[in-house]
Amino acid sequence: MKSLERRNEDLQDRILELEDEARQRERQQAEQIQGIRNAYEQQHRKLSEFTDFVRRYFPYVEKLMPVINFLRDRLGFNDGIIRRLCEFKEVGIKGELYSSEFNRSFDTRHSVCSIRQDENGRFDFKIDGVSHVNWFRKKMNEFREAIGIP
Repeated sequence: MKSLERRNEDLQDRILELEDEARQRERQQAEQIQGIRNAYEQQHRKLSEFTDFVRRYFPYVEKLMPVINFLRDRLGFNDGIIRRLCEFKEVGIKGELYSSEFNRSFDTRHSVCSIRQDENGRFDFKIDGVSHVNWFRKKMNEFREAIGIP
């Protein structure tokens, strides 16, 4: 009976030790979580400040984002070309340009691309001085005429 009581006391001591360890781990986890939360909030503040700075001094950047996404995702332009276009410089291109409207690529040998702001303040991607939509439609019409479709 005595040995069982001793064993029971030992087990109760072990339970207290484990509970104490669990509380210490919970405190450590809470401290780590708070540290991560603080780092996240600090990073978020920095990014917000940077975003506010960019919006204040470069208000056109937000309006350029749809054009940039179009150039990157639809036409597959690389960062160097997009960067030069965003500096409002003309860029000569050759190769194939894909039109999702017509689901085909059109060949170009000496086209000049640019980004221009229209009268509504929106930015438009121009190819050879005309809107990319009109350029693709013109190329499609040329293709149809070449194969004999009016």
